[in-house]
Amino acid sequence: MHRQISINTLCFAPAALGSHAETVARLGARGISPRIDAVLEFGVAESARSICDAGLEVATLTHLAFGFATPEVTTEARERLLRTIGIAAEIGAQTIIMTTGGRGRLSWAEAADAFAEAIAPCAKQASDAGIRLGIEGTSHLYADVSISHRLTDTVQLARLAGISVMIDTFACWFDSDIESAIAEAAPLTALVQVGDYVYGDRSLPCRAVPGDGDSGLDRMIPAIATAGFRGYYDLEVIGPRLATEGPEAGLRRAADFVGALLEPRG
Repeated sequence: MHRQISINTLCFAPAALGSHAETVARLGARGISPRIDAVLEFGVAESARSICDAGLEVATLTHLAFGFATPEVTTEARERLLRTIGIAAEIGAQTIIMTTGGRGRLSWAEAADAFAEAIAPCAKQASDAGIRLGIEGTSHLYADVSISHRLTDTVQLARLAGISVMIDTFACWFDSDIESAIAEAAPLTALVQVGDYVYGDRSLPCRAVPGDGDSGLDRMIPAIATAGFRGYYDLEVIGPRLATEGPEAGLRRAADFVGALLEPRG
């Protein structure tokens, strides 16, 4: 399996993190990407041991949503994220991925400024710990937990806040300016999440195994690599398509597909 491929534990049925680490190692990936709640449930020290014993790196730790819409929300969000940064350092996570949090009644520009101000102490702590803190784009259907829905928006927010970009191919492949957005995002990018989409799927989650869908990953992934990104391509495939095929079989195919697109570039 290509050395830049990691596997997100959301791909698997619920199980202890130690079991997921064993599965990821068996599949041959170098990196694993767990959620903060899974680490807490399994135990921080035990999570670190299990991941290390499996010979894996933590490509990213998923924090879920930040929050900034009110002073009360901001205070609580900072406390949660600062705790996650400490845990990320304990388990050796290279990056932390999250959504921005919803904007409430703020305009987009007001929300962008509020987000940048709210997250500043966390951005500094993450930087001091050597961890790249990044935001991902989402579908507009997740506007309650995100103000970033296009890759261009994600880049603008990341620059404003002094943090990193996480490119989620499933969330941005249809952007009208995707080629220029990838070039702009590349220097700020800490992780790329890879999922595919099949025309006609209507119900979330509806991610397809990379290579099975219509997202143009055969253009996007080489473009991201050519733009200079050298980090992990995190397989995040969730929904009935992968469940029907079986996670291990589907993820092997996904890894083969993504790896073939990366191989000429090392």
